[in-house]
Amino acid sequence: MAIDDMMRELKELAKVVDEATKKIGDLKAPVKESSENNIPLAQEGISDIIKETEKAANNIMNLLDEINENSNDINKKLVDLINLNPTKKIRESLIGLKELNNKNIDKILGVLSLLSFQDLTGQKLYKIQNTLNETKAKLIKVLVDSEVEAKEIPSEKKAEIYGKLKDMVSDNQKMAQNDVNSILGELGF
Repeated sequence: MAIDDMMRELKELAKVVDEATKKIGDLKAPVKESSENNIPLAQEGISDIIKETEKAANNIMNLLDEINENSNDINKKLVDLINLNPTKKIRESLIGLKELNNKNIDKILGVLSLLSFQDLTGQKLYKIQNTLNETKAKLIKVLVDSEVEAKEIPSEKKAEIYGKLKDMVSDNQKMAQNDVNSILGELGF
C-alpha cells in the first residue's frame, strides 16, 4: 500500500511539474517580447523626452537671460533720461516705463525659477528609466534561467552565458539591445 501511495504522489508531482513547465513556457514569449521590444521602446521614448525637455528648457532660459540683460540696459537708459531733468510729462512717462520694465524683469525671474522644474522632471524620468532597466534585467534573467535549465547546455556554455548576463546587468546604465539579442540568440531565440 505504501508503494501505491508513493507512486500516486509521484504521478501527482509529475503532473504539477509538467504544468509548471508549460506555464513557464507560456511566459517565455511575453518575457522575450517585453525585453526585446516594449521596454527598450519605452526607454528610448523616455531618453528622447529627457533630451528634448532639457534642450527646450535651456533654450528658453537662454532667451530669458538675453531679455533680462536687455531689460537691465533699458532700465539704465531710462534712469539716464530721467536724470536729464526732462519736462514733468516726459519725466512721468519715463518713470512709468521704468516701473513697467521692472515688473517685466520680476516676471522674467519668476519664469526662470518656474523652469527649474525641468531638473526635477528629468530626475523623475531618469528614475523611471532605471526602473525599466532593472525590470528588463530581471525579465532577461528569468528567461535565461528558464532556458538554461530547460536545455541541455554544456557547463562551459552556461558559465559563458551567465558571465555575459552578469556583465550586462551589473552596469546600471541602459543595457545595449545587441547584448540582450546576443544572449537570447545563444539560447535559440
